[in-house]
Amino acid sequence: MGPTPRPTPTPTNVRKQRPPFEHRRVAEHELIDEITSAARRIAEARDWNGDRIFRTDGVWRVLSTVASSHYCLAIADLGRALGVRKQTARQLAYSAARARVIDLEPNPHDKRILQALLTPKGRSELAAVQHAEAAWLTTLLNGLGDRELAATTHVVRVIRQRLERDARLVSAPR
Repeated sequence: MGPTPRPTPTPTNVRKQRPPFEHRRVAEHELIDEITSAARRIAEARDWNGDRIFRTDGVWRVLSTVASSHYCLAIADLGRALGVRKQTARQLAYSAARARVIDLEPNPHDKRILQALLTPKGRSELAAVQHAEAAWLTTLLNGLGDRELAATTHVVRVIRQRLERDARLVSAPR
């Protein structure tokens, strides 16, 4: 007795084959959908206190920029580091000063220039958020290997760079 014969394909047990280019198109759309869904979830993520894990508000941007700088930032330097105009940097710096996370002190060499310096409150807020962020990332990315993380980072970086390039080309004067 030989092998069991395969059943004759009928419309109910035949899987429709898609052309290869259609598989690629579906995969591309799924990738972009996953990236945008993940970005939305990351933006909405909260810690155990209900605070956002990844803050992107202006005060937070000023605080993290001042904290990561290797030198005292004047308002103009802050604007360059944030990629905003000097007037916007001034508004953000004053908002951060009102929140008491930075102090705006005159430069000892030129009293007209204000420098942004971290306050103790700013340091403690930064440390608390960094601790919560590290714990969240450890939980979120648990089980993903270094190669998987590197490959994913590479793909997302290439997409971001191409989008930035396209935005520059579209906004370039003609």
